[in-house]
Amino acid sequence: MKRLIAPLAAALLIGLAGCGAAESDASDGGNSASTEGTSQSGTESEESTGPQNVAFGQPITFQADEDTQLQVTIGAPADYDAAQADFPPEKGKFVVVEGQASLLKGIAGNVSEDEFILVDAQGNRYEPAIASMEISGSFIHLLTADGEVATGQIIYDVPADATGFTVEYQPTDSNSQPLGLAATWK
Repeated sequence: MKRLIAPLAAALLIGLAGCGAAESDASDGGNSASTEGTSQSGTESEESTGPQNVAFGQPITFQADEDTQLQVTIGAPADYDAAQADFPPEKGKFVVVEGQASLLKGIAGNVSEDEFILVDAQGNRYEPAIASMEISGSFIHLLTADGEVATGQIIYDVPADATGFTVEYQPTDSNSQPLGLAATWK
């Protein structure tokens, strides 16, 4: 089901982008200086030696496209309370991270838990797992207003002895195409 939400959100984004394209161009008026400043900072991070590397709990700014900018924060991984799970872990235990995203600029921005990969100290990679039938606390959001903030949890199924976690953010565009590694939280 979570794989269905991202394409639906992308379809909505495409529709919203088409509706606001003319309005965005017309409303820019004499505001090109602030747009250039934002573009330059986006370009600087693109020209850096790679994706952003930050500590857990620190926000990153991500330029999804020339019109959309998000701020994303991922908290440190913690053991997930097994009593809250509807299903037992298949690999050993559930680990959870808290996520937060806000739309800094643009018509709409999308974050989806499947864009965040947990990596352990041995380099094993884990995609989000389903621990519960409840999706209300998941980190899958379509942000449609500047300054809108969304939070949620991402749950992973990992071996009981896995340690040394990092979280990689690999966002997708409005067509669900990968944009590459944007950030790593350590």
